Amino acid sequence: MSQEIKHYSIILIEDHSIFIEGLLSVLRKIGNTQVLGAFDSGQEALDFLEQHHADIVFLDISLPGSMSGIEICSTIHRLYKQTKVIALSNHTERQIINDMLGSGANGYLLKNASLQDLENAIELVMLGQCVMSDEVRGIVFSAPDRSLRPPRLTAREKEVLHWIGEGLTTSAIASKLFITIQTVESHRYNLLQKFEAPNAVVLVKKAIALGLMKAARP
Repeated sequence: MSQEIKHYSIILIEDHSIFIEGLLSVLRKIGNTQVLGAFDSGQEALDFLEQHHADIVFLDISLPGSMSGIEICSTIHRLYKQTKVIALSNHTERQIINDMLGSGANGYLLKNASLQDLENAIELVMLGQCVMSDEVRGIVFSAPDRSLRPPRLTAREKEVLHWIGEGLTTSAIASKLFITIQTVESHRYNLLQKFEAPNAVVLVKKAIALGLMKAARP
């Protein structure tokens, strides 16, 4: 008696039309899959899922609109327990990968994944396994860099860092903390030196990566 072949319904959430066309072409070669739709925004995809069941969502992380791929993944995981999410991205930063997996993603593949990679991922996530590209697996399970230690900050520097992360100007921080603008500038300079950051944007990114502050919601 021959074993019945299971068929899987798929939707794509990706805003680059050329990549979508390529992905559709690859998925058509996998006989037991059906692509129900491709969406360039998370909200459109969520609206679709309200009316249609999908077994698998291939999801990019960087998308237009107010919702990031991580937020979309979290929403799908919360509302549609039977739907598996596979991130398909070029991002290789450990924090982004961990955030995506922590939001309920069942897999994380890079966009250079082969036909065989995609076919294996589909089968494995539907069996309840978590799948990752080899490069992603190496990033996730590699030992953390012990050289990345948070610098020692004074209580005031922590306060200034927090308000820099909130986007306040130097004068606004001075008013908030009841100190002079010159004092804020001095703390800002010290923070840039301690984090070896050329500007406030890099400063905040490094502080987030080191766990000293939370990323702002997109």
